[in-house]
Amino acid sequence: MNIIMLVPNIVRRYIASFPEVTNNAYNYFNYDHRVVDERVQRFDAHMPYQGPSDFSDMEYDGLVACAQQSLDPTLARYSKTVACEDALHKAIRSFNNGLFDGKVSASRYNVLLGALKDKVGLVPVIDKQAKKEKEKDPDVSVRPHILRQLGIKQKDIPQAFQLKRRVQEGLPHLVREKGKVKVKKD
Repeated sequence: MNIIMLVPNIVRRYIASFPEVTNNAYNYFNYDHRVVDERVQRFDAHMPYQGPSDFSDMEYDGLVACAQQSLDPTLARYSKTVACEDALHKAIRSFNNGLFDGKVSASRYNVLLGALKDKVGLVPVIDKQAKKEKEKDPDVSVRPHILRQLGIKQKDIPQAFQLKRRVQEGLPHLVREKGKVKVKKD
């Protein structure tokens, strides 16, 4: 019975002999003597955090309207796009005491910038020639060394007139045409 009582005391004395245990800062902390309700309630109005997903369309419309009012006419004389971007940056930082500051993502910024440009009357002008070139999908020719790297022989590629409709329409096909290998889309 005495052995059972002595073992914890021996272990405790052995652990207490280490310098890590004796030379520590335990006495400086009051974990054992905690004060209950150590903070005083100030009765301030607690504002709930509003994240980017908490804003409504009305608030974003107000932000765009504020940005439209803060357009710099001197800057707009030289570049309306830069003036719109500058006004939107100012509005994000200052509208409603910085409510949107740091909470507008890149995609949301692009949407707001587009809405501001629409309100200002700045629409992208695309000439008809550039639009036709954009719609036209040019054929891409494949170099012979790329075919060799892929292990494809030129004789295995069908001629353009031999190509029949495949089940997978819309996918690109390799086609021989006038001595060149091209990528065609159906």
